[in-house]
Amino acid sequence: MSPSDQTASAAGSRSLSRTRRPQPESGWVSRQVAALAAAWERGEPASAAEVLERYPDLDTEAAIRLIYEEACLRREAGLKVDTAEVVRRYPQWGEELQALFDCDRLLRPSGVFALYPQVGEPLGPFLLLAELGRGASGRTYLATEPTLADRPVVVKVIPDDQDEHLALARLRHTHIVPLFSEHSFPERGLRGLCMPYLGGTSLAQILKELADIPLGQRSGKLLVEVIDRNTRALPTPPPADGPFRRSLEQASYVQAMLWIAACLADALHYAHAHGLVHMDLKPSNVLITVDGQPMLLDFHLARRPIRPGELVTDRLGGTPGWMSPEQAAALETVSGGRPVPAAVDGRSDLFALGLLLREALTAPGSAWDERGRRATSRRPAGVSVGLADMVRKCLAPDPRDRYDDAAALAEDLRRQLHDLPLRGVRNRSPYERWQKWRRRHPGALAWGITGLSIVLAAAIALTASVAAYRQRVRQLRIALEDGRNYRASGQYHEAIHILKRGLESAGTLPAVGELRRALDEELHLAQRGQMAEELHELADLIRFRYGIDLPSPEDAQSLVRLCRTLWERRERIIPAAGRLLPSTVEQQIKTDLLELVAVWADLRLRLAPAGEAEEARREVLQLLNEAEASLGPSLTLDSRRARLRVTPRPATLLGAEDCGPRSAWEHYDLGRFYLRSGRIEAAAAEFRRTLALRPQDFWSNFYQGLCSYRLRQFDEAVAAFRTCIALVPQAAICHYDRALAYEALGRTDEAYQDYTRAITLDPHLAAARLNRGILSAKSGHHREAIADFEQALQAHPDRETLGRLYYNLALAQLARGDRPSALAHAERAVRLGCQEAKSLRDEGR
Repeated sequence: MSPSDQTASAAGSRSLSRTRRPQPESGWVSRQVAALAAAWERGEPASAAEVLERYPDLDTEAAIRLIYEEACLRREAGLKVDTAEVVRRYPQWGEELQALFDCDRLLRPSGVFALYPQVGEPLGPFLLLAELGRGASGRTYLATEPTLADRPVVVKVIPDDQDEHLALARLRHTHIVPLFSEHSFPERGLRGLCMPYLGGTSLAQILKELADIPLGQRSGKLLVEVIDRNTRALPTPPPADGPFRRSLEQASYVQAMLWIAACLADALHYAHAHGLVHMDLKPSNVLITVDGQPMLLDFHLARRPIRPGELVTDRLGGTPGWMSPEQAAALETVSGGRPVPAAVDGRSDLFALGLLLREALTAPGSAWDERGRRATSRRPAGVSVGLADMVRKCLAPDPRDRYDDAAALAEDLRRQLHDLPLRGVRNRSPYERWQKWRRRHPGALAWGITGLSIVLAAAIALTASVAAYRQRVRQLRIALEDGRNYRASGQYHEAIHILKRGLESAGTLPAVGELRRALDEELHLAQRGQMAEELHELADLIRFRYGIDLPSPEDAQSLVRLCRTLWERRERIIPAAGRLLPSTVEQQIKTDLLELVAVWADLRLRLAPAGEAEEARREVLQLLNEAEASLGPSLTLDSRRARLRVTPRPATLLGAEDCGPRSAWEHYDLGRFYLRSGRIEAAAAEFRRTLALRPQDFWSNFYQGLCSYRLRQFDEAVAAFRTCIALVPQAAICHYDRALAYEALGRTDEAYQDYTRAITLDPHLAAARLNRGILSAKSGHHREAIADFEQALQAHPDRETLGRLYYNLALAQLARGDRPSALAHAERAVRLGCQEAKSLRDEGR
């Protein structure tokens, strides 16, 4: 009997048995559930399977209830429940059980059964000193790291099924708490996230301690005092100093809150630009460090934006009272198994930021409803009309009525701080506009009065000129500050745009030579940074195309032309003098240019015809000399001179450290040479040395994974590709390579998932469709396998892959009884050189 016949028979028997099952008497199922629970409470675990064995004709609803109750009892007892195994154990109710467990996974708080450590216990490399807080997503501890000079750190302990570390690993921003490292504790069902210990306290604690003080009597200095009071209570308070702290001490309370909100908006904009919505912004998730810097915390609910009509199957959550209307509606519809009615994107976080501002600037109480909305029309002391309008815009029920993005909100908050007209809302209060203008131009009125006493007309003209001049100079300073901030945060395009606009404004303005020079210098740095980004992207492309195997002659010619073009433009990115970019960026530029030189030199020699070998050698030698003059001495350059039999730099000029690879890149370059030469173990050793120096380098982890796979060290390969995926989640090839390692380990379910993810990221990855189809065929799902093989054929794969596709397609069609098609495809596979297909073709003849 074929697999399809067996499936049909099983379905038929289930339908027949449903018609014969009698309905249980009222309350019978509840009594059975109570009996199960009582048995587990007595320490005598009972199984739903025993009840189902005694009552084989039980109806579907009663059976599912018993099975689900047993799963819940096992979880409460601290046992691991594999829901996939439960579904496989009861195939007759597989669809219903899967739907129930999906809902359970969405609605059940995670980490309930994790075994959390106690204060004073060691946890991996950490010694826990004190518990800083706990919440639905886990617990946070102050700890020391004995292996690193007992440095104090914060360790957030979460259930091991959460993936907050993947979200944090993608984010690197001034106002987002960074992730040092991630540690897994499978014996406890926990995962530890190591983060810096910054001291300070949460914004929620600050607002709680200031709640009894009227808004008009609060100040930034009071806010700093609350931070100090809470920090002194910690076992090892960090030193308290810094420019942010001094700015807070000198600011009013409203100014302090505006600045904090602007920093949070910057952090949200950065997260949104990286495809993440925080989903849980509230005062308790905002840390004000001991030096006064706002930091955004807790990304355990962060996720990609949700599209309208999307059926959400992964985790979705939020805090009641701190969710936007569309987030609350999405949570309600997801719990009912329905599609989300409206988009939930970055504007949802802006709603929460509006709630946070409203909480900080009004009486305590975070719940938001129509009654609260009307209450905001009565402004507290110190809150201007413009600020109230900004909060009201953030809290608009319709996302389309809010700010377009967090950057626009951050700009308005800073414009409010600097007494500039707002752009996101109407400046509808004449009095406020006057007050802002007066604070921006404190001397304008005095100039007018003095001028009026002398010559009224001249004084008016002079006042207007001075006011306009000061405003333009202030705008230049704002442009310089904004451009510098954008450049420092790596947003080079925005920095270039702002700085160019500032230089245009300064063109005809007198007495601003210093400002003009500063703007021009910042513009040059931003342009270099942008070129460095473009160079790095191209270098990564070259690493991928040349890093593993030698390219084809056509690809090699293309690479040579690309390398030559980039090298000829090197003077635009290598500074002759002046300020430099951050050291990491400068080192990246040098590394990428060395990459170009190395690839160009290798390919030029390889492509040279026999009669041009000497000319190619001279060209490469000249290139190596130019590279050394521009980039400095390097083992990479010396090793290539040695291959050309050219004397390297005199030994008297070389230190002991020059005898072998010194930098991470030199180890990496040598490892790739070994890899292309087939010396896999030597290559793996070099990549390990690279990772010891740069553990988060994507390409070193990638090649280490390839070496481990080729050495049949499949567990190490899985770990290496997992790191690559954490660093670059959208790299389809990493998911594909990890799937190969999983498959080699016999973990076919995980391999299938990774093949699927790779196909999602790159639908034209024919090898992933081929391997997923083979897994489907092995598990008897021949229809799905055929679909994968046919779609892979449309991706125009190489000849070898094409032959394997036709061969496996023939096997799947033969299993489904389509013998003519199977033989035809087997014949095509043989013509393409697939030797495995010969027996299948000959058997058909």
